[in-house]
Amino acid sequence: MEAALIRNILFVFAVVILGVLLSLSQVYRPKTQQEFQISLTPTTQLAPVFSKSTIPMPTNVKSVHAASIIRLENGDLLTAFFGGSKEGAGDVKIYASVYDSSSRAWMKPFVLLDRAELSKKSKQYIKKLGNPVLYRDKQRIYLFVVGVSMGGWAGSKIYELYMDNFATNKRFVYKQNLRLSPFLNLSNLVRSPALAFVQGNASALRVEAEGRSGFYLPIYHEMLGKYALMASFDSMGNMAHLIKPNNLHNQLQPALIALSNMQCLAIFRNHKAYGNAMFSQTCSQGGQRYSKPMKTNITNFDNSAVLFRLNQQIYLIHNTGEPKSPRSALSLSLMRSPQEFSKLIDLDITISPGGEVSYPSVVSDGESIDIVYTYNRKSIRHIRLNRSYLGG
Repeated sequence: MEAALIRNILFVFAVVILGVLLSLSQVYRPKTQQEFQISLTPTTQLAPVFSKSTIPMPTNVKSVHAASIIRLENGDLLTAFFGGSKEGAGDVKIYASVYDSSSRAWMKPFVLLDRAELSKKSKQYIKKLGNPVLYRDKQRIYLFVVGVSMGGWAGSKIYELYMDNFATNKRFVYKQNLRLSPFLNLSNLVRSPALAFVQGNASALRVEAEGRSGFYLPIYHEMLGKYALMASFDSMGNMAHLIKPNNLHNQLQPALIALSNMQCLAIFRNHKAYGNAMFSQTCSQGGQRYSKPMKTNITNFDNSAVLFRLNQQIYLIHNTGEPKSPRSALSLSLMRSPQEFSKLIDLDITISPGGEVSYPSVVSDGESIDIVYTYNRKSIRHIRLNRSYLGG
């Protein structure tokens, strides 16, 4: 009887939290104009490039997952991922590795953040870590990471840290635990990269906050309903408002890309709903308004996917495995329309029982495309290709 009463109280409390979160998540639209930044690279005649390598892994770490990647100011790459005995274990740490563009090699991995450091800086008990997301704006690098103080991932929070003028021997500065609900503030996670926007006219933005811009961070809620949110941040990394782009359920890990200066495209990981169809959704007014979500021709069996832009073309990196092995193939597709994508190539496959090539993250400078992803939970792989390889 006592256990049943406790369960009822917790359920009512969760419903209240959800209601408040939903009310806070309705679209709040700033009165100032917002635009995405689109850069086009002149067409060059370079030889096609496609290479695949395995990033050195930390010693005695059995399982790694959920890599994120950015390009540093000097042209090197930085990737971050979590690793430990298994996902959700207390020994999981956030590791990082730097790709030296001159030697074309990944350096020895190092610890970017562990739960003891985050506990100390946040003044909160951290039981486990997961899903790091890197974002660079000029000389500042942001690290968003999922932390759990109690229970499983449904009890998670998102923590924000930053570093100016990155160096491997420096530590990230703690900024905040994102306040997404006035009550327990639980069950919020991050996975996909942020998308920059400018506010007001572009010339005014360049002198604001040392030239930094605002950005949208796609996030998602897992406790009830499983739905996507877009968190808007100002040029100093302060969260300004939340946008709930749709009322779909069982949609996780939204990914964003700019279609034009005023329009964007979002796609979602489908968690066993709507016939396993991947949904897409366009935005306007620099991300302040969203159109009705649309079913695409892509099947998504509960898998993370990511978008990237190469001049006028939009590409999707996603899994194309079968229901019994949904993460056995990682593929690259070209967007024909927001509802239609056509497969170009398989980037990687695995034949290991229960294996996976999953959780892609991508960065491009307009010529080179760098992709990192999980390979069988044992390593992080890196693919580099260029526009000529894609015929661009």
